Amino acid sequence: MSEEKFSYEGAIDSAYKKKTILKVNIFLIPSFGFMIFLYGLLYFFGMFSIDMFTWLSLLTAVFPYFVIMIPLYFYLGAYVRAYHFKISGNNIIIFHGVFTKTKATIPFSRIQNINVVNGVFDRMYGIFTVKIETAGQSGMPSGGGGGYMRPEGLIPGLKDPNIIEDKIKEMIIKFSQIPSGLEDKIFKPEELAFDNFIGYILSKMREAEKLKTSIKELREKANMTAAKLAEKVGVPIQTINYLEEGRYNPSLTLAYRIAEVLNCKIEDLFKMG
Repeated sequence: MSEEKFSYEGAIDSAYKKKTILKVNIFLIPSFGFMIFLYGLLYFFGMFSIDMFTWLSLLTAVFPYFVIMIPLYFYLGAYVRAYHFKISGNNIIIFHGVFTKTKATIPFSRIQNINVVNGVFDRMYGIFTVKIETAGQSGMPSGGGGGYMRPEGLIPGLKDPNIIEDKIKEMIIKFSQIPSGLEDKIFKPEELAFDNFIGYILSKMREAEKLKTSIKELREKANMTAAKLAEKVGVPIQTINYLEEGRYNPSLTLAYRIAEVLNCKIEDLFKMG
């Protein structure tokens, strides 16, 4: 059996470790610092001796700080070394975990959106987080309300997210193309002419040609919230928001699902901008 070939391999940057340590320190230092400040006040007003002030500060602030930070420092180092990813012809594979090793294989056919995040702490260290959202992704918040949703594919601490974003988009386009010579055979029946038309539109969308959507208008006409529509078609609410804002182009399957839920024709959902 031949070994799987990978078109690209990458890892997260050590700056992710520095960012995480900074975030933890922002919480720990004021907390432990306040305790030392309180002991200092008690010492100032003569309620503590200098020995009591010193020992209480060491036992309840200084020692606990290092007990937390030293293991965290080594853990984050191992975490960064273990976190890497590979892109093959059909999948992106993400490896992570220190004590429990995890391998997440995400087929390109299931990828619906790639979101690049650059938060305040990320900007301080020049790193980005790539979130790969998939159809029917795990980590949906329980119940009917909102909540944090972890993407199935999460790659934090990247110095240049454009490399992986471009690579994934390149493989998605390649994966979704119809093999040469098969188009006439697939779309020859007249009843499939519309599929041919939609396939053409989707290929154009893959080339970043924008379409205007009428999803929001049709959804509001059906008296349906974005959250309800997302639930019915089985995607995260962010996907519906991106669709309505024109920031994301759907797969053919998702377009059919939305049209079915909104009780309209699929061509009613889109128009050329």
